[in-house]
Amino acid sequence: MRGTWIILLIMVVAGVGMYFWFNRKPKAANHDTIVFKNTPDSIIKKLKVYVADDPKEVMYLDSIWMQADSTPLRQVLNGVEQDTMSKQYSNITLFITYGQHSFYDLELKKPDPKMAYTLNFEIEPMSDSDTLIIDGLITPQQGDAIHFASPMMELYSKFVVTYNHKLPQPPPDSTAIRGHDPNKTITILKN
Repeated sequence: MRGTWIILLIMVVAGVGMYFWFNRKPKAANHDTIVFKNTPDSIIKKLKVYVADDPKEVMYLDSIWMQADSTPLRQVLNGVEQDTMSKQYSNITLFITYGQHSFYDLELKKPDPKMAYTLNFEIEPMSDSDTLIIDGLITPQQGDAIHFASPMMELYSKFVVTYNHKLPQPPPDSTAIRGHDPNKTITILKN
């Protein structure tokens, strides 16, 4: 009789343990994940991803990405299909480069720095030109995913990317005719 009660008690404890184990919430990721899917290995080997914290201006000088104060940008991926980076940010810009050929800049604004994102990219050449197309899907832990597709831009040997919406507003001028203000300006220093 005593053996039956011990077996029953062990089964109840095991059942309670299994209940709590399978009903626990998944642990939040400690990082954002960058993944290049369906991209040829020949392209992945030449891919690099750099990150800048809320930049107003970024310069590219002979294969070196840097901020306006000459601080080199942090590299988060170099020729591999997948990597991670810290999720603790609210506003960053990723610079995805393909060799000395093309680049794409992607501004990421997070409503909550505790939320982890999965950044899925696919890069493929257009059939009728040497232009590369980047197709991206940004998936947060919670909420809706964001999809985009765009051509990558030409990578000049020396140029500056200025984010106009982050600069101070110019003084009002009643004689000026205002049209659509560009989001960013690319100034080529050397072709």
